[in-house]
Amino acid sequence: MQPDRPLDYYINRLFSQLDKAEFATEMEVQRTYRQLAGDLIYKLTPTVSFRNGTLRLRFSAAALRHEMMMRRESLRLKINSELHGDVVKKIVIV
Repeated sequence: MQPDRPLDYYINRLFSQLDKAEFATEMEVQRTYRQLAGDLIYKLTPTVSFRNGTLRLRFSAAALRHEMMMRRESLRLKINSELHGDVVKKIVIV
C-alpha cells in the first residue's frame, strides 16, 4: 500500500476485482452448461444467467422445460463436477 493513495482507491480496486471474478464465474457456468447441454438444447435456451449460486434457465419449448425440470438436480451435479466445486447451489427453470 502506497501512502500517497487514498483508501478509496484501494476499496474501488477491490470491488472491481470482485466484479470481474463474479463475471468470470458466470461465464464459466454458462460455458459448462452449453458444453453439457449440447448445441441444440443451448439454442432452445434463450436465457442462461447465473448469480449468487443460482442458475436460471428459460426454455422456448414447453416439453424441454418439463424435461429439464425433472433433470435439474442431475444437471447441477454435473456442472459442479466440471467446475470442481459447489458453484451452482440451485437451478431455477422459468
